Amino acid sequence: MLEEVIEFVDNSFKNCVTGYDPAHFQRTVYWATQLKTDVDEAIQIAAYSHDIQRAFRSTNTENTFKGLEMNDPEFLRAHQEQGARIITDFLRNKGYNRINVQRVYNMVLHHEEGGEDESDLIKDSDSLSYFDTNVTKHIHKTSLVIGKDKIRRKIEWMFERISSSRAKEIARPKYEEALKLLDEI
Repeated sequence: MLEEVIEFVDNSFKNCVTGYDPAHFQRTVYWATQLKTDVDEAIQIAAYSHDIQRAFRSTNTENTFKGLEMNDPEFLRAHQEQGARIITDFLRNKGYNRINVQRVYNMVLHHEEGGEDESDLIKDSDSLSYFDTNVTKHIHKTSLVIGKDKIRRKIEWMFERISSSRAKEIARPKYEEALKLLDEI
C-alpha cells in the first residue's frame, strides 16, 4: 500500500498552488525509520502523507500566513483534521486494513502536537525533515514576504515541539544553523 500512497500524494501535489518537493515526505519516512527500529507500513504511510492537506488548499504558504502565525493552533487543527480525512478516505477506498487505517488517521490527526508514541514519532520525524529539506527554502523564500520574526518563531516551534531526546540531539545543530542563517539575511 505504501507505493500507492506515494503515488497518490505525489499526484495530488502535481497541480497544487503550494508547489511540491517530495524530499520532505521522503525524509520524514527516513527519520521515522532512524528513530524507531520497527517502523511498519502504517507508520511509513503516515510519515509520507502527513501533509497531504497542503495539496488541496487554495493558497500558498505566503498568502496563508500573512495574517496568522505559522503555528496557529486553529490552522494546525484544521490542517491535521483535513489531512487525516483525505488520507484515510484514500486508504479505505483501497481496502486497506481497518486497524491500520485508524492508526494512520490518528498519526496524521496529531502529527503537529503529538500526544502518544506513534504521533510523537511522526511529529519528531516531520521536524527533523523540516530542518533537512524546508527550513533553508523557508528562510530565503518567505522571510521577506511574511517577516523574519514569524519565520524565527516557526523555526523555534519546530525545534521545541520535538519530544524525543534523541531527535532533539539530532536536530539541535540543524536548528542552530537555521537561526544563524536567518540572522544573516
